[in-house]
Amino acid sequence: MDPKSTFVKRFGDLIALLRVDPGNDAAQDLALAAAADVVETEPLEIEAGIEWGVVPDELTLKGRLLARQVELIRIAAGAEPQELLSLARALSHDLSPIASSAHIEVEMVQLLGPPPTPPSPPGSGPIPAPAVPVQPRRATERRTWEDRRRPGRASYQGIERRRTSDRRVTGERRIYLIQGQQAEIARLHETLVRSARALAWDAMLAAALALVRLVPRVPLGQRRSFGIQVRRAIPRRAIEALVDLAERDAALRERLAELLRWIGLDAAEIILERLSEGDAVGVRALYYDVLGGMPGVYPLVTPLLASRWSHEIRHGAVLLGRLGEPAAVAELAALMTHRDESVRVAAVRAIGEIHDGPAAEPLRQALHDPNARTRAAAAEAIAAWRGGALALLLAAALDGERDRDAWQALVTALGRIGTGESCAALATVALTRRSLLRRQGYSTGQRLAAVEALGLSASSAARQALERLAREAEGVVAYAADRVLEAERQRAG
Repeated sequence: MDPKSTFVKRFGDLIALLRVDPGNDAAQDLALAAAADVVETEPLEIEAGIEWGVVPDELTLKGRLLARQVELIRIAAGAEPQELLSLARALSHDLSPIASSAHIEVEMVQLLGPPPTPPSPPGSGPIPAPAVPVQPRRATERRTWEDRRRPGRASYQGIERRRTSDRRVTGERRIYLIQGQQAEIARLHETLVRSARALAWDAMLAAALALVRLVPRVPLGQRRSFGIQVRRAIPRRAIEALVDLAERDAALRERLAELLRWIGLDAAEIILERLSEGDAVGVRALYYDVLGGMPGVYPLVTPLLASRWSHEIRHGAVLLGRLGEPAAVAELAALMTHRDESVRVAAVRAIGEIHDGPAAEPLRQALHDPNARTRAAAAEAIAAWRGGALALLLAAALDGERDRDAWQALVTALGRIGTGESCAALATVALTRRSLLRRQGYSTGQRLAAVEALGLSASSAARQALERLAREAEGVVAYAADRVLEAERQRAG
């Protein structure tokens, strides 16, 4: 199809859509874009074809040119989509004037004037003009107000009337959506304030959470003021009541955590006060989840590390691990020499959760700590840090570890890592049998523990190591490896 035919077809579709389906913005945009692409680099000249014997369909470009008595349209190269849209709107209407623009020249049909009247003879009065029959107004084909899809919608005039591009610039395609959203926000805000005054915490939670979930729909330039207004409507006593509600009702904790996390530092101060009162058994996971999702709470957490109470230090260490700030590694490493064993364990585990910080050296030191429980915690942390990047440290520590629980933690950590290096180290343990001549091997229980650890990972390296043990190992070790493989095959279906 040549460019002129393409323009006639797409521009005609745009006029038809504006005339019979004015609310279909998506189709109008596609037709306008296609027509604008045609005239972007070359000019066009469209004639109405007055002398045609067959009158074209009225919903085509030629039909509308004839209906509006347009003889010729000249469109220069580089015509703006706005000019084409204005012309299409005028042609789709029955009465709107059709005007030329910078790149579009419109020539109307030249109507012939009435013939000159002969001069009247002297003494006679004026000759009356012939009576012109009044043509009834043609019935419009456009839908009436009652036939529209939303007959109750207001008609926006003046500065509220939609323009061509402002609906896209402002982020909303229709003004009535913005006004409806503003009405919904006002209603929810009133409910929030009224519920807070009446101490109706369930209703306040529902209204506040609905407002929080409306934030992404608020225009970007208004979100900050919107958030300030909502936070001001939730006083401190209401936040304390929400925290109390979370402690009592486990079913509401997920929704309350979302709201408390959005409220921010005001909620963080109250939660830190609750954590300072004790271990917060039962709701500790909720508090960690809320505070761990607030990056701005870091300055409020670090003072807990200097407390004289062990439970506050543990809370601070866990929260720093959840926040994942690289600067916290040095502060947590200083706790590894604390007199309380639980503090040291919490600090080591927290270091393992900070993947962007310089945690390798503190974890290596913790793996050689005199305390067995600290070494076990270091094994767990190494398994979590960067996907087991320090697995070789665990493999090297197996030979020298004498504590049973710490050795089991090392083997379990290697199995959870599931990389080629860790699985190879476990296979070596399972194949190295202790005997009277070789005292550096491993007992049967330790070799079976290595096989069990290989079953903790679903990686291909772990499966290959188990297959190797089923072939090369002897006795109960080969049997255990075969049973683990059989269990995996049954799980796979």
